[in-house]
Amino acid sequence: MKRVGGLKTNLPYQAKDKAARTCFACKTTREKQLLLRLIVDEEGQIWPDFSAKLPGRGVYLCMEEDCLNKVSDKRLGVLRRDFSPQLPQWDVLQQRIFDMLSQRLNQLLNGVKRQAVIGRDAVMHQMWDKKSLLVLFAADAGDALLRQVNDAMDKRALGEMKSDAQDKTIVSLLDAEALGSALGRKKIAVVAFTEKSPLLKLQQISVWQQRFGLMLAKQQGK
Repeated sequence: MKRVGGLKTNLPYQAKDKAARTCFACKTTREKQLLLRLIVDEEGQIWPDFSAKLPGRGVYLCMEEDCLNKVSDKRLGVLRRDFSPQLPQWDVLQQRIFDMLSQRLNQLLNGVKRQAVIGRDAVMHQMWDKKSLLVLFAADAGDALLRQVNDAMDKRALGEMKSDAQDKTIVSLLDAEALGSALGRKKIAVVAFTEKSPLLKLQQISVWQQRFGLMLAKQQGK
């Protein structure tokens, strides 16, 4: 169990594709779906391949926080053994990955908006069901709302409610207005998705986006 944005989330994800790949940066071997594929184009620019289906050869990045904090242009230099990347470009690549993660997250949210359980009361009521939940908070959700929902999630984890399912809670980098826009509403402070929705990919992209966003914010604050 790890914490993301001060909230609990269960990692790693349970991927159906058991094919393994090795992170070029930290050399950790993981299931293919748990890593981000990167490709180098003809101009030497490095791009994220979220579908892992773009033509050409690529490498994989594990996206774990400890590994990301150690990636640098020097470490990207290992790609020169098989590719011709233009370096330095780690700063550009970080922003590129974050922007594309944000775009992908909006696409996923738009695709599951009909399954969204929106608002505090609806989310709290959903917790009495046995289905696994992914709960997303807006970045500007109030502390009182965070505490209330997380207390209820803790009760589920302890078996005090009906569910013995594993749940995930994440503070999104989207504010209430942006989260609402992605789901076709004006503003949304908290939303939940059940196991019927594509939880794994939505959880994965949300966590990755937050990690990159926090990393970029720290760098800009230096």
